[in-house]
Amino acid sequence: MVPYLNIDMIEVLTTFHKAGWEQYGKRMVETFLAHWPADIKLHLYCENVSPNVQDPRIVQHDIFDTCPQASDFIAQHNNDYNNGVRNGTRDFKYDAIKFCYKVFAQCHRIHNSTADTLLFIDADTVTFAKPPLDEIQKLLPQDNLTAYIGRPNNKKLPFAETGFIMYNLKHPNIKNFAETFEDLYTTGKIFELEYQVDCYTYDTARRITEQNHGAKSNDITGPEGLGKKHPFINTILGTFMDHLKGDKRKSTGKSNIEDFKDKVKTERTKQAYWK
Repeated sequence: MVPYLNIDMIEVLTTFHKAGWEQYGKRMVETFLAHWPADIKLHLYCENVSPNVQDPRIVQHDIFDTCPQASDFIAQHNNDYNNGVRNGTRDFKYDAIKFCYKVFAQCHRIHNSTADTLLFIDADTVTFAKPPLDEIQKLLPQDNLTAYIGRPNNKKLPFAETGFIMYNLKHPNIKNFAETFEDLYTTGKIFELEYQVDCYTYDTARRITEQNHGAKSNDITGPEGLGKKHPFINTILGTFMDHLKGDKRKSTGKSNIEDFKDKVKTERTKQAYWK
């Protein structure tokens, strides 16, 4: 049996813009500080906002200063079409600009972190209980590159749900992955792909790294996936975090109990947050 990755040294990162900080990012940081272990740092990659959180566990980055490649990419490609506008309506699957910040931030952290494990968590998440780190580390076996929330057999959304990603920073090919991921953007190869959302570019970079280097990754939803239900909260992540994915959940401030698959709902409703 392959041993699990030791996550004694762990970092978390997230990204947001000014409006996102006000709408959900501040709550994400506050609930992170309330529930995550005191020795885990959260890196904030900020777009046109300076939250100035006074806590030693919070490390703040101006994404344009830290990731000049992001500025270059946006300056070169920022137009309606590359913001996902098709026939007058925005389709997130083609929005290269909005989601590029997540990619550049992740690649920067991979190249610069001294931790063993890196977690990317979307800023529109809420932590409502202590994370079960012993269980979380089981999501990423020691010989795996990354762990992710897949959507196998989902024809409507044929790519991962990137609200949560784990990276094994001790893996011999993790830098290859980051270089491939970022290269899709800096070279403009992203526009040759079927979709431009970061979910699809993550899958693309992961598969290229797996194929070129024989690397392995773990889809935490299992081989059959979770169908069309809200995949984030239907995994173990839903026992301590909520992902307010989409405008409706953000305005409500919580995911709906009907977002759970029936076999998961019974257990989740035992938790105070989900009642």
